[in-house]
Amino acid sequence: MMAERFDCPKCKAPLEAHEPAPGVIVQHCTGCSGVLYPKDGLAVPLKLVGATPARFDCPRCRRPMETGKAYDGGIEADRCGACGSIWFDAGEILVLRRLTGVENVAGRPAEDDAEAPAAPAAPAAAVPAKAKKLHPDLPAKADKDIVPPEMSNAQNPDAGRAPTATLDGRVYQHFQTSVPVTTAVYGEFPWIATVGDAARMRDFIDPPYLLSQEITAAETVWSAGEYVEPEEIWAAFALPGSPPSKIGVGPAQPNPWGSQLLGMWGVFTVASAVCIGAYLWLAAAAGNPPESYRGEFDVAAGEAERSRVTEVFELPGGRATNVEVLLDSNLDQQWAYVSLALINADTDQALDFGRELSYYHGYDGGESWSEGSRYATVQVPSVPPAATTCASSRRPTRLD
Repeated sequence: MMAERFDCPKCKAPLEAHEPAPGVIVQHCTGCSGVLYPKDGLAVPLKLVGATPARFDCPRCRRPMETGKAYDGGIEADRCGACGSIWFDAGEILVLRRLTGVENVAGRPAEDDAEAPAAPAAPAAAVPAKAKKLHPDLPAKADKDIVPPEMSNAQNPDAGRAPTATLDGRVYQHFQTSVPVTTAVYGEFPWIATVGDAARMRDFIDPPYLLSQEITAAETVWSAGEYVEPEEIWAAFALPGSPPSKIGVGPAQPNPWGSQLLGMWGVFTVASAVCIGAYLWLAAAAGNPPESYRGEFDVAAGEAERSRVTEVFELPGGRATNVEVLLDSNLDQQWAYVSLALINADTDQALDFGRELSYYHGYDGGESWSEGSRYATVQVPSVPPAATTCASSRRPTRLD
């Protein structure tokens, strides 16, 4: 059975399912880094105050959402009034952690859901872990399990800034930022390794070279490395047999097709020129298609019957053809979904299709913004040649 697919209500990118806590499935946007939590998916209370209609619908059930503030206005979130799903924009989960003092906000809510910022959780008992040689296989454990932070939904500030690092005249590009946490310690170290230690790690690459930065409260450490093929390592240590197969791509692994890039660009340029030439030729041969019908309809949100039928009109030509339908509305702070049908007046054969229209605008921080469009275009391909005399039925199924 295929998993249900949701799209981001803000940028329309696909949402990916993650399980940050047992039994809690959240949907993370691959485009804008927003995240959709299910009802009862937060381990901390979240009561929205002063809720107003949101400018988008719930990705899960397509019902209207509402926007409100919580924790004395410290955070703004969106909640679905039907299924209870909660939407956080990028970075809002970090704000919720700071306001509640709870690092892992995903989980089942406590029975007492009174909203009050919780006191920051006490850190786990630190265990200096210089492991004994006699027991190299026994990890040093803290009094309680150390749970790494929820990095999959965290907003990465470095992603937008695209920082670089320079060493010996070589410029390294930012690759990733993470927050690793020490959960167990094996063997001996030249420093005191403590369970619960956390650091901010940043990796910079200029293949085949890698530059890593480790930041803690005490110091910042830089490490330089170079990607080496497994066969070279195997030969250097005179190991028997051959190395295991590579899995995935290393952060600083050079592009094996880099030397062929110029030739590939040449092939791409020629192919693009051929495609553009073919398009221009077909466009010129097709000419400017005639307009078959133009009409206007008035539809009110409160109407019980919203179906509209045009007069019978004719599509010219005796073969299968493409039909372009242009929708133009006067929506203002509204959205509507229009279901359409192109119907053969002789056979009653119908081609059904539809399109969503929405237009919202306003001011934020002194700057104007707008979202959506009052207009839409629908391409109906390969209308059968028998359908030369047609009627078009327009049925707005929803207008809010």
